[in-house]
Amino acid sequence: MPQRLLEGSFQMKASILKNKNIKELIYTILSIVALLILWKVLSTVVDKEILIPSPEITFSEILRIFNSPSFVTSVLNTLRRALIGFIIALGAGVSLGMIGGFSKTIYYLLRPIILINKAVPTMAIILLALIWLESERAPILVGFVVIFPVIYESVVQGIRNVDMKLVEMMEMYNISWFDKLKDLYIPSIRSYLFGAMSAAMGLNLKIIIAAEVLSQPRVSIGTHFQIERANLNTAGVFAWSIITILLAAILEQTIEIFKNNN
Repeated sequence: MPQRLLEGSFQMKASILKNKNIKELIYTILSIVALLILWKVLSTVVDKEILIPSPEITFSEILRIFNSPSFVTSVLNTLRRALIGFIIALGAGVSLGMIGGFSKTIYYLLRPIILINKAVPTMAIILLALIWLESERAPILVGFVVIFPVIYESVVQGIRNVDMKLVEMMEMYNISWFDKLKDLYIPSIRSYLFGAMSAAMGLNLKIIIAAEVLSQPRVSIGTHFQIERANLNTAGVFAWSIITILLAAILEQTIEIFKNNN
């Protein structure tokens, strides 16, 4: 009987989750349809393709981009830079965040660096990266500098928001530091970290592409943005923007899947 009740509970939860996912999908589709209608109306009212291209022309540009020989290489190069910057920021943010979360001295020592990092304009970071590094590596530095504080602060918050009563209880029962870290701190950090990772991944991709627009690496999404702008091909800019949105959505969804499986 208990096993049947447990199976019934799992089936009910799966059914609720399935219905929730279907509703989210329907709302997402409705939102996209509404945006497309609004886009079409605006392009018709403005009636100037150089300002607001129509959805049809933009989607034809997307097909042209997909069929271009440099498309795959451009996307892979940009994704490679985004992932390298993200992994470095994740490693540094988690390690320093844990140190800063457990040690107030380290936290206050790092605080001015984090505040400066957050306050410096992104454009200034891009320009400095271009001065310090070659065009192929400058976007990686920019991505790292921008998203590192996001990761770092999420880890610090995860540690500082642990219930102190649970900490005191573990100390009372002489629970080892390793067990406290594994069973108490890491679950708290994980809940904050995955949300920050999801936000940071999309932000990182946008920042990397912005840096590529200025640094002009040989083959990249940012370079294509600059080419379309120079040719006054607004539809091409719109097309690459949609491609970027899709890439960001795929990356964020990947993190969500990893989060749900852990």
